[in-house]
Amino acid sequence: MRKGRRNRYRALLTRLQRHLEISLDSLKPRRIRTRSARYAAALGERLGLIARPKVCAWCRRHGRLERHHWDYNEPLNVTYLCVECHNLADAMVLRAASA
Repeated sequence: MRKGRRNRYRALLTRLQRHLEISLDSLKPRRIRTRSARYAAALGERLGLIARPKVCAWCRRHGRLERHHWDYNEPLNVTYLCVECHNLADAMVLRAASA
């Protein structure tokens, strides 16, 4: 790996570490923690730590996939869902939180 590419890779790893720390810091506001968890998942995918599947995890439909966090305390634990399934999953999370 060339020096420039290696430096960019290290910078991405450093940024990922920072966002992982922010997303797990309970003193930060919830919106900051969730935003950092989303960004950490995007960085994890970019670095190859998370593999993006070609189909939705629930309905096996091809198309545009979105990352869904079941728990923002686990930023790299995501499920790839299509838009319709993602809306269902969000509704399930809201119902579970309100119960």
